[in-house]
Amino acid sequence: LKLVAAPLPLGSHTTKPCARSCAASATMARLAAALAALAWCVADAKVLRSQQQPPPEPAAEAPEKAKDGGYGSKGDACMACKASGTASCAMFKSCVCYATNAHFSVGGVPNPTDTAHFAWACGNEGGSKYELCF
Repeated sequence: LKLVAAPLPLGSHTTKPCARSCAASATMARLAAALAALAWCVADAKVLRSQQQPPPEPAAEAPEKAKDGGYGSKGDACMACKASGTASCAMFKSCVCYATNAHFSVGGVPNPTDTAHFAWACGNEGGSKYELCF
């Protein structure tokens, strides 16, 4: 009597007896490590949020705007920029104050009564009319 073993279905056998269980154990270990790292990050974020400080006090007092919504002088616009820039940590690190008079002569318009409409910006990207404040 000759015994013939039936072939196993494709992909159902492995060369190592513990390959499946070892792979499953490795996958579970990686998953556990990822979950532990996630829990550590969440705990760390909670600690950081609990230690936040309030924004700093402004180094200058912002002047009042004129009736037209602008500032009456370059100095007032620059002080408004300084007040805003020093009251925010992000602006303090990145804001370089510039100011300009937003009044421009327009042909065909009679002499305007308001020729002082100053505005400020954190940079001179607005063009050559913006002048450095400090």
